[in-house]
Amino acid sequence: MNVMPRGILAALTAILVAWTALAVSLTVSKLPWSNEAWCAIPAVNLATQGYMGTTVLVSKGTWLTGLDQHTYWMMPMHILAQAAWYKVVGFSLLRQRLLSVLFGVLALLSWFVTVLLLSGRYSAALIACLVIGFERNFLNAAASGRMDMMAAALGASSIAAFLQIRIRSLRAALVASHSLAAAAIFTHPCGVLFAAALVVTILYTLQSEKQLRLKLGDVVIACVPYLVGAGLWGLYIVQAPADFHSQFFGNISGFAGEYLTRARFSGISAPWRALGTELKLRYLLPFGFGDLRSVHGAGSAVWLSLCASTAFAGLLLKGPRSDTGVRILAASGLTVFLLMALLEGIKFQHYLVYSIPFLSALAAMTAGYLWQHRSMRLPVCVALTLAIGFQSAGVIRQFVRNPLRTEFLPVPRWIQANVAPEEAVIAPAELGYVLGFGAALSDDVRLGFYTGLKPRTIVTSGWYRAWADNSARREPATFDHIHNTLDHEYRRVLESGEYIVYERRYEAPAAGGERHEP
Repeated sequence: MNVMPRGILAALTAILVAWTALAVSLTVSKLPWSNEAWCAIPAVNLATQGYMGTTVLVSKGTWLTGLDQHTYWMMPMHILAQAAWYKVVGFSLLRQRLLSVLFGVLALLSWFVTVLLLSGRYSAALIACLVIGFERNFLNAAASGRMDMMAAALGASSIAAFLQIRIRSLRAALVASHSLAAAAIFTHPCGVLFAAALVVTILYTLQSEKQLRLKLGDVVIACVPYLVGAGLWGLYIVQAPADFHSQFFGNISGFAGEYLTRARFSGISAPWRALGTELKLRYLLPFGFGDLRSVHGAGSAVWLSLCASTAFAGLLLKGPRSDTGVRILAASGLTVFLLMALLEGIKFQHYLVYSIPFLSALAAMTAGYLWQHRSMRLPVCVALTLAIGFQSAGVIRQFVRNPLRTEFLPVPRWIQANVAPEEAVIAPAELGYVLGFGAALSDDVRLGFYTGLKPRTIVTSGWYRAWADNSARREPATFDHIHNTLDHEYRRVLESGEYIVYERRYEAPAAGGERHEP
């Protein structure tokens, strides 16, 4: 890649600064959720105590065997990265989320490089940063303490690294790109999507550039990073292999399987149905097509409609269609879409950060082609303004509303004012960002069914109630326990947003709460 013109560098810098400001506004305003806290706890314990146990989340009676000592249900790279980050900057919800923001910047730079090298146009690369970065799901991933943005950034950088380094050395490109892809996989299993897209990119590139030849030794070298990663993880697994088996394979359905009726790999047995479900549940509904009467729904639908129509136009117009870069990106994006449809049957919206950037990048390459024609620049600018404007407006509205301050913080502050610090509380793990992730806090959706804990204070969230509703079919005894507990033994004392605080109808012992055998 040649030296970047100053004007392009200034435009890219302006985009990244504006994007970072928008992402940070989300980090300080969006509600925390249990998944973020579950990701943080083992990293905090590793940074401060030297072990990767998840100590707040109750595991007794569940598939999370040994969780208080070893965390196997998550891949290790994000935990390690967080622990190193907390050693340097300290721990808080904001600092946890800022790590994802930094990986978001890496992801955008990686897509800039990828689109530039595939298209040869700075205009397409800049448009890619705008379309990818200012999409709401990408911003949410960057403002979340989960591992998704880290995995997506490492995966995107693997493709960019191959395209850039192959110009000098194919073998070095294979080592660098597959090392990054392996790191993505050991951050989140969805990193496999980028590894597959990388393989498609490599094969398509080698087929189009006849001077490059792949040898058996190159294939072996490309496999080494995955084997090294598996070996290092294996050293941790052998500390408690039975716990690994219980946690890792239990997480195939995991918590999602406990409150949803969809299964992780259901698409393999019914692929055509899986494709239809994928389009409906992962794309059309999250992008507002089920709520077109609202401003938010219509705005999201506009973004997907513009992005998808522009991307598909690139496959139909003679100019872009004949471009090797367009075909490479279309093939790798289709690979990711199909793998997600068949292998990820739960249809989580936060997994869109792995697939939508491919569609966005393809749309950007088409827009970059159209930008060459002066008559098309105004329509391209209008489309970009509409797409980015609607998405950014939603982020700004949330920043102004600030549910973190108005809905979340009143709950832990009430507990701090009314409950002794050492007194047991059953509550979603995210309250630990304020109360601390100490022994007093128990994240237990079963409300003490297995542990026998009956604290003076219980907090439920939307996630707790969704899990409880579904337990009527799966765990009827637990369902009865939850409702008997909340309906007869506790009373509501505070409601804030999705959170409800309950207090026992009679006094519990002051230290730790009363326990009983279920």
